[in-house]
Amino acid sequence: MTQSKLRLNTDIRKKIGSLILSHFENEKTTELENFKSAKEDITTAYNTAFKIASNVVARAYPKDDVATLQKFKKKYGSACDVVAKDSCFYFANTEIETTENEKNNSEHFNFNLDASMSGRFSDTDFGIAYFREELKSAGLNPEINIQHQDNRSNPHHTQELDKVKKFLGYNDDNGIYDQWKSKYSLDVIGTSYCRSRTIACTAKEFEQMRAFKNARQSFVQSHWTWAEAIQKDMRDITLALKDYKYVKDAIDLCGALGLDISENELQRTAGVSLTIYQPENLASLIKSRRTKQDNKAVIAQFRKARQSQVAVN
Repeated sequence: MTQSKLRLNTDIRKKIGSLILSHFENEKTTELENFKSAKEDITTAYNTAFKIASNVVARAYPKDDVATLQKFKKKYGSACDVVAKDSCFYFANTEIETTENEKNNSEHFNFNLDASMSGRFSDTDFGIAYFREELKSAGLNPEINIQHQDNRSNPHHTQELDKVKKFLGYNDDNGIYDQWKSKYSLDVIGTSYCRSRTIACTAKEFEQMRAFKNARQSFVQSHWTWAEAIQKDMRDITLALKDYKYVKDAIDLCGALGLDISENELQRTAGVSLTIYQPENLASLIKSRRTKQDNKAVIAQFRKARQSQVAVN
């Protein structure tokens, strides 16, 4: 059967969709470069903020005192079990007067993968964004929250997210989750909830820790911005592939998008449907949305803006 007569079917459409998705995910766009830059920045921000937190906690709980209490625990047992590792701290800026609104000068700062996020983001989104490549390599979907942001009760979303959470160790504090927590944990005296042990810090330290929290939020936003752009394009691609009748239409679309595939990669069985979108027109629409990252000045501009936003000097 000639290419012009070879019909599309569900399997071929699915395969073409996967090839185009992979092409989009690897395409050098402004959104992708921004996401990569944000990941570098958040890694630096985590390490810098943890050094600040270490200094604040060490002033409140001197290492000698911690060592003494650990010695007593070893000697007297659970009666002296008052030292614990923690990654969540409640800091208060003691250089300004306490106001009726304590949010102005006291706040939680959580280094865990599942620290609370604000806005439309869930507590799983940071870890998913940071370990996106690992999730993809494991055959999991790191964009599951983005794809189902308007319908989190969808059974498919629940099932796929559970797989992601299991891989990252969210459910049992194991694996990646546990390793991350251990990396960003400090010895504190008192094993109760962290709000009950407010730790004093300077105004500068408090603002630096707030900048760290904002950087965390910005990193997740960069993942969403990049992935949402791809998902928007893929919705149009999926609709078009459903309407294309022949393999030639799909191959022409791929070629117009800069993706070189052959009939031999796709040929399986036939399918049905009518063509509504013209391949050239759809390709033009998609390409108009996607900014090629050939302009080094644009890359530098995004990196500079990102670094100034997450700086915690």
